[in-house]
Amino acid sequence: MAPAAAPQGLWAASSQVPPFEGRPLDGERGVDIAIVGGGFTGLSAALHAAEIGSSVCVLEAESIGFGASGRNGGQVNPGLKLDETALAARFGDSGRGLYRLGQEAPDFLADLIARKRMNCRFERNGLFRLAHNDRALRTVREAAAGLRRSGVAVEDLDAADVVARVGTGRYPGGLFDPRGASVHPLDLCRELTRAAQAAGAALFTHSPALTLNRAGKGWRITTPGGMVHARKVLVATNAYTDALVPGLARSLLPVNSFQIATEPLGKRGDAILSGNQTVYDSRRLVLYFRKSPDGRLVLGGRASFSSSRETSDKVADYSTLKSVLAGIFPSLADLPIAHGWTGLVGITLDYLPHYHALPDDLHVLVGYNGRGVALSHRAGAWLGRKLAGRPESFDIPTVPVTPFPLHAWRETVLDLGMRWNRILDIFGR
Repeated sequence: MAPAAAPQGLWAASSQVPPFEGRPLDGERGVDIAIVGGGFTGLSAALHAAEIGSSVCVLEAESIGFGASGRNGGQVNPGLKLDETALAARFGDSGRGLYRLGQEAPDFLADLIARKRMNCRFERNGLFRLAHNDRALRTVREAAAGLRRSGVAVEDLDAADVVARVGTGRYPGGLFDPRGASVHPLDLCRELTRAAQAAGAALFTHSPALTLNRAGKGWRITTPGGMVHARKVLVATNAYTDALVPGLARSLLPVNSFQIATEPLGKRGDAILSGNQTVYDSRRLVLYFRKSPDGRLVLGGRASFSSSRETSDKVADYSTLKSVLAGIFPSLADLPIAHGWTGLVGITLDYLPHYHALPDDLHVLVGYNGRGVALSHRAGAWLGRKLAGRPESFDIPTVPVTPFPLHAWRETVLDLGMRWNRILDIFGR
C-alpha cells in the first residue's frame, strides 16, 4: 500500500474548510510581535495577542496545516507525562502552572472552538487509556486513582468493559476519562487561521524565516521576499525547527508518527467505539486510534524512528500498522487501507514542552511529545497574552536550550531505543 500523495492524508481528503489562500511576505513590515511557525502554537499565540491589541505577523514556511497541526491524529487529550507532584518538585510553582495548562487544555480548546464558531467536527465523548498487559494495568489503575483524587470522574475498566465499549479483546483493562475529545485537525488549523486573521493578525505562507538578527531595540527577520521588524519574536516551529535559533534544533528529536485510515467501516463499525471516543494505550511506543468523522478507523504510532521528512517510500512502516490494526480488531483484517501518511513529532529530552525565554524578548515554545492538539492551543494563548503585555496569573517553567546527546546520530540511536522499548513493552516494564 502506498501512502496518500498529500501530506495530510485523510484530513486533506476529507476537509470541509477551504485552504487558507495565503501569500508570501513581500516588502517590509513592522510589528509588535513576529511569530515564526503557522501551526497551532503560533496561530493561537497570534490570535490571543491580536485580540489584546498587539500588531502580529505570522511567517509560515509552507502552507497552513503543512506540519503536525494538519497531520496529527486529532485526539484532544489532557495532561502531561508527569503529574503535579513531580512537576512541582522539579520546578516549584511554575511546575504547577505547567500542570494546570495540561489539565485545562481540553476545556480551553472546547471553549475556543465554541467562541470562534469553528467548523472542525469537534466531539467531546471522552477517551480510553488502555493497558497493553497486566503489569501495565496496575500503572493505569494508579493513574486513575490519582485523577479521581484530583476530582476527575475517571472510570476503571476491566477486560469485559473494553470488549463492550471499545470492541477489542486485546487489552486486559484501562480507564475512561470524560475530558477527552476528537477533532478534524486540518480543519481546526484552517479555522484557527481564519480567527487569527479576523482578530487582526497578518499571516504569510511560503515565507520561511531565513535569518533572525538583532536590530536596534528589536529584531529583524528576513524571508525570500521581504523583511519583518519586530519588538518581540516567538519561534514555534516544533519538530520542523531548523538553524534559525542556534542550538534549538539539536534540543529536539523530530520523530515520525505514522498513521493509516481504513475504508469506511460500515456495519463492521457498529461494535467498535460506538460512543466515538478516542484511544491510546500504555506502551512506551504508544498506539492511538479513533473513528474518523466519516466512519473510518484511524490508527497511528511509532512504526519506526525515522526523522526523515520524505517518507513516501516507508511502505514497511504502514504495513506494520496494518498488522497492528488486525491484531486489535481481527474483523478489520481484510478491510482495505485507504490512506497512509506521516508527520514529525517534536520529542524533548524530558518529555515535557519547553519554553525558552531567551535574551532581548526572543521566545521559543516547542516540544509537545505527541500531546499537542489541546496543549499547544492553551500554551500558545498563555504566551501570546504574555507577549502582548497582559500575562496570566501563573507562570510555566523557563528552561535552557539543551542539546540531545549524540544528536547527529539520532536515527541510529533512536532505532536502537525503539527496539529496546519494544522489548520492555512486551514484558510490561
